[in-house]
Amino acid sequence: MDKSTSLSKRPTVLKSIASRPVDFANRIIIYILFILLTIISLYPFVWLFLNSLKSETEMFEQSWSLPTVYHWDHYARAWEFGISRYLLNSFLVTVLTVLLTVTLSTMAAYALARFKFPGQTVLLFFILGGLMLAPEVSLIPLFRILVRMGIYNTYFALILPYTAFGIPFTTFLIRAYILGLPKELEEAARIDGAGAFAVFRHVIVPLSRPIIASAALLQAMHSWNEFMFALTFLESDKLRTLPIGIMSFVSTLRTEWTVVMAGLVISAIPMILLFLLTQRQFVRGLTRGGIKG
Repeated sequence: MDKSTSLSKRPTVLKSIASRPVDFANRIIIYILFILLTIISLYPFVWLFLNSLKSETEMFEQSWSLPTVYHWDHYARAWEFGISRYLLNSFLVTVLTVLLTVTLSTMAAYALARFKFPGQTVLLFFILGGLMLAPEVSLIPLFRILVRMGIYNTYFALILPYTAFGIPFTTFLIRAYILGLPKELEEAARIDGAGAFAVFRHVIVPLSRPIIASAALLQAMHSWNEFMFALTFLESDKLRTLPIGIMSFVSTLRTEWTVVMAGLVISAIPMILLFLLTQRQFVRGLTRGGIKG
């Protein structure tokens, strides 16, 4: 019996040994692809950063080389020319939009995932139907609505549309994640006397932090970089966000491209830092939500 068992195990062992070089080669190929993709992704920002530290002549004549003298004063000039005001405007709009979108979407996702009520399916499809509406189609109607409401050329002229267009996808994302959460924890909380809101606050929200962080990051990136609504719904230079501010920034500094590049670097840093801080939660939220939803 021992001899026959050992003989039967030999093919399996041989197969595992033979598959090791193949697995190792596959890993090497994957690592090489990841390194190439990382270089392709980081190269434009590195090039932009290096050229923002050069002189004008050096930037045009030696665009691919390292700066001989690092001109950090370009960042001070970009800050003085108004990039700080545009940065603050984008920060206010983005933070308020993310808070509104994530709060409303999380409550809607919890209700649609855990409660049964008449018209639930209709409400779900109504919310998700917003994914099929292109923002460009609603530009003129939104412009008229904002003028009648008296909030045209204010921060709310951007916050409300950003929130409205962000709720459908965010609700879909969070609902898929909540559907995969164990119901036993909620039942235990209800046995202890917790109501629906207490369960939502103390059970659902803590367990859903990864997907909430993912949704918040996606919404923040959209609000930070959105151009069309910001160009249409804002007139005052004091209220302009970064995409529109940089456009006027470029027109003002047509001959100082290094200062313009410094302003572009400053505008990109907040989103890069936000992604680095939330990347672990971002990946966890999207992968678990995608698998269990």
